[in-house]
Amino acid sequence: MFLVRGGRFTMGRDQGEINERPAHKIDLDAYAMDRTEVTASDFAEFLNAVGNDGENYFTPNDHATVVIEPAGDGARSIRFKARPGFERYPANNVSWKGADAFCRWRGKRLPTEAEWEKAARGTDKRLFPWGKLPPREGLARFEQIWEEKQFGVLVPVDALPEGASPYGMLNMAGTVLEWVSDWYRQNLCDFCNPEGEKNLWLVRELTSRDTETCGTPAPVETTPAEETTQEAAARKKQAPPRHNPTGPTTGSFKVLRGGSWLDRQDVELATTRRFWLDPTQRFPNTGFRCSKEEAQRGPDPAPTSSR
Repeated sequence: MFLVRGGRFTMGRDQGEINERPAHKIDLDAYAMDRTEVTASDFAEFLNAVGNDGENYFTPNDHATVVIEPAGDGARSIRFKARPGFERYPANNVSWKGADAFCRWRGKRLPTEAEWEKAARGTDKRLFPWGKLPPREGLARFEQIWEEKQFGVLVPVDALPEGASPYGMLNMAGTVLEWVSDWYRQNLCDFCNPEGEKNLWLVRELTSRDTETCGTPAPVETTPAEETTQEAAARKKQAPPRHNPTGPTTGSFKVLRGGSWLDRQDVELATTRRFWLDPTQRFPNTGFRCSKEEAQRGPDPAPTSSR
């Protein structure tokens, strides 16, 4: 695990999709994050120790880097193991439930969205973990076709060091989507700026559709000059927590970050890009890595230079 020192960074970007906007400042305490995605070998060890929770953690099929074989003890039991030759490849076909359970089993936890994004982009607002250059071979694994390459669409978790994030984490763009702990919610009331009027029209549009989700009454259609003290207070309540945010307390979908081998467009690998799935869903491009509050090592490595 590598240490990410505490401090402020910019989360989100104004030029992205609606759920990436607006850019806003976040303060995080120090935390540690896995340098790599969890491997097939480590996830198989977890499944052998705790089971597959009625196949809710993982789907063993022809696209998975973990396979099942007879236990060989004479009983009708099975054991999990990494697909031969893919021990150091990322565990895939993993649901949010499986990712969350694995991290807890290891004495860790899934990173929050804010933690994941800071580890991926650093404090200099990088569009990609390595900087501003668009993705290419050697920096990230993307634009792959399963029918052409099968498991060759993936790369080992410690591959592509040239595409490392500012804190030294590998493959935070491409390869597999990574589950984080937060529930997904698109409404800008989660990320609005109470000091400015730039996005107020959009906040009003969204909150008028779903006032209960946003947690405040739908604003009245007024100009900024006509806005009442009550409306201003309501908008301020919509502002996100600026210190160690953990997202909504409940929801229908969990967030994934980082893009995957399946993605075709550069922006799908951006450090601010957000995707979402039901926490029980899992696919050949869903994986994860873990975080925890304290690093089990010395000082963090020097941030890599931006490309």
